[in-house]
Order: sequence, then structure tokens, then C-alpha cells
Amino acid sequence: MAEQRRRTAGSRPVARRRAPVRRRRDHTRWLVPLLAVTVGAVVLAPQLTPVLVDLTATDAPVVQVPAAVPAPVSAEVPVLAEAQGVDTLADVAAARAETRSRAEVAASGGGLVVPQPPRPGRISIMPNASVGRSPVYKLRPDGCGGAGTTPRRIVPGVVPGPGSATLDWMSDNRPEVVGYRVQAVSQRLVGGQQPPPEVRAVDQVEGCQPMTVTVDGLAPGEPYVFWFEEQVTSASTGVTRLVQVGTTGAVVIG
Repeated sequence: MAEQRRRTAGSRPVARRRAPVRRRRDHTRWLVPLLAVTVGAVVLAPQLTPVLVDLTATDAPVVQVPAAVPAPVSAEVPVLAEAQGVDTLADVAAARAETRSRAEVAASGGGLVVPQPPRPGRISIMPNASVGRSPVYKLRPDGCGGAGTTPRRIVPGVVPGPGSATLDWMSDNRPEVVGYRVQAVSQRLVGGQQPPPEVRAVDQVEGCQPMTVTVDGLAPGEPYVFWFEEQVTSASTGVTRLVQVGTTGAVVIG
């Protein structure tokens, strides 16, 4: 048995005991609780301040202060205002009202004085008023039977006759007008190409005078419309062109 124990002890190596590992001390463990306490104090401080102020105001003894009697406005007010740098009496009244409100708040035991913004004594609003004078328009005198309008508008009168029509109008006394042209356009449509209108030309006269022209060769019993045109010469280019200035209604030829 002794030999067997020796063999067994000799066959198995004896395990050495390891020394216990020493853990390093963490010197930063106290930072986490400290930060948590600091954050909680920062968050809760604004919420606890009104409660503490209310408790302090409630525990404070109530002091009875007689109400301030406003002093009557006398001749000394302008002197006081000038000495304190105040411009108007309204500013003096506002300063006294602000002082009175502060005294009342202090007498009520609140302990906190809220500054009040300055308020103007009077606000005046100016109504909307017209500035200047409205222009006066005057019609330009037209001494030539409607030819002085812009754009030009001349509607001749028409007197139908047997197979003809007589037109009359007042001449346009502008220097660039050199003549007139009248066209009789039939209002009865026919198959195919329409017949050409009857055309009459009249020269310009000096000044503003009544003018007439007779258009013949018209079909009796048919309606006609007369186009009235002016021959105008351009002062810059010297080119003469026809400008339509009037159209009559349909007139039935007798």
C-alpha cells in the first residue's frame, strides 16, 4: 500500500498553488455618483427656488404701511422736473405712480419688486388727410367738328339718293392731311368674287371748312357702308398713307 501510494504520488505532478491576483484599485469610481448628484442639483434648483420664495414670503411678518397720499401738483413740480431731467408733467406723474406701486408691493410682504416699463401719457393718432390739390382737367377746344380727337374720329353724314349717296363732313385742318378718300362697300354678298367698292377722292382745303362728295353708280335698293379715310403725309419720312378715321352705318340706296 505504501509503494502504491508512492507510485501514485510519483506519477502525478504536484500542482503549485497560484498566488491570488491583486485587483487594481479604480480611483474614478467616485466620479459617477458625484456627476449624478451635480446634475440633479442643477435640474431641481430652478424648481425649488419659487417654493422657497413663497415659504419665505408666507413666514415674513406683515407690516402695515399707510397708503401714500399723492401730493397736489403745485408750482414746485416744474422745478422738480427740471432738476431731475424730466421733460413733461406726464413723466413726473408716471414716476410717482411707479414709486407708489413699488411701495405697495413692499407693504404687501411680497419682497419682490417687478420693474414696470415706462408708459406714455397721451397717444395721438393723426387721421388720413389728403395732401395737395386734385388736378383740374379741361377739355381741349375742338373747332373742327370732332377732328381734334386722339385717335382721329370723323364720321361723315350720308344722304341717299337715286343710285347715289352724298357725304358731308368738316375738314381736318392739320398740315399733314393732304386729302380724303371715300369707299362705298356693298353689304349684299354674291357668289364668287365680290364687286370692288366705289371710290371717290377729294383734295384738302385750307382751314376748317365743310366738305361734301357724291358717290354715284350704286345699285338701288341695296345697303352700303361708307369707309372714310385721310391721306396723311409723315413729317419725318415724307411718305403718304391712308388712315381710316370713320365708318358709317348701313344705308339703303333709293
